[in-house]
Amino acid sequence: MKLNSVGLVVNYEKEKARETACRIIDWLRPKSIRVYIEGKGGEPIGRKDLNCPTEKFLNKVNMVISLGGDGTLLKAARLAAFADIPVFGVNLGGLGFLTQIGIEDLEKSLERLYQEKYFLDERMMLDCSVRRKDKEIKKLIALNDVVIGKGAFARIISLATYVNNDYVITYSADGLVVSTSTGSTAYSLSAGGPLVNPNINSMILTPICPHTLSARPLIIGENDKVKIILESSEEEVMVTIDGQEGFTLKTKDEVLVKKSNHKARLITFKEKSFYAILREKLRWSGQVSI
Repeated sequence: MKLNSVGLVVNYEKEKARETACRIIDWLRPKSIRVYIEGKGGEPIGRKDLNCPTEKFLNKVNMVISLGGDGTLLKAARLAAFADIPVFGVNLGGLGFLTQIGIEDLEKSLERLYQEKYFLDERMMLDCSVRRKDKEIKKLIALNDVVIGKGAFARIISLATYVNNDYVITYSADGLVVSTSTGSTAYSLSAGGPLVNPNINSMILTPICPHTLSARPLIIGENDKVKIILESSEEEVMVTIDGQEGFTLKTKDEVLVKKSNHKARLITFKEKSFYAILREKLRWSGQVSI
C-alpha cells in the first residue's frame, strides 16, 4: 500500500508527544505525504491547519499512526477498524504489548513504512451491544475487552452468563471481563486470566474477584456468542470498552458480546515475538537448552 496520507492520533499527556509529532510531520511532508491530526490535535503543536474532525478523519487517510501507549493505540484501532485502515503504534512510555516501536527508532521505522517493508497483523475484535427490555440501546466495538464492573461503593454483583444461549454460571463477583486473545495481557491478566497467543482467535471470560473459588476463567471459541444478564438491583454497574468508553447498566439489562466483522490491522516489523515481549514485559528469566 503506497503511503500518501497519514493520520495522527496523539496522546499529549505523554512525555515527548509534541516533539515526536513534529518529528513525524517534518519527516513526512518533504515526501509529499499529506498529514492530518485527529480532532483538534494540531493545536498543541501550533498546527491548526492539520486538524481534522473525527467524522472526516477516516476519509482523508490511508494509514493511522498513534503516539502514546497501548491505550492510544486501542483508541486508534477502534476508529480505524471501521474503514479497514492499518495502524502503526509508536510507544512513548514503557514497553507495550501493542506499541512496540520506540522513539529512538522513529525515523528508521518511518522509512520502512514508506518503503512498504512491514507486515499487517490482523486482530480479532468484539461487538458489544446492550439490550434493555428487548430493545438495543447501545452498540460498541472493542479490541481488548468488554468489562462489566461495579462502582467503588457497590456490593458484589450477580451476572447470569450464557454461551450460545446455554446457561453457564451466575458469577457473584466484582465484575466480569470478556476479552479477546489480544486483551488477555490486559485487564483479564490482572484478574487472573490466562495468557493467550493473539494468533489464536478466542474469547476469554474472566471473573473479577469472584465470591466462590469454583468460579474460574473460561476460554471459548471465536464464533461463540456471550450473553450476560445483570441480576443485581440498586447497584452502580457499568460496561466498559477497552477501559475507555463506558455505559451505565440497569437491572435485567443484557450485554451481548460476539466476534466483530471488523478487524484491527496492526503494522508490525516482527522483530519481537509475542513470547519475547512476554519475557521482557513480565520480567521472566532463565533459559533452558533444547
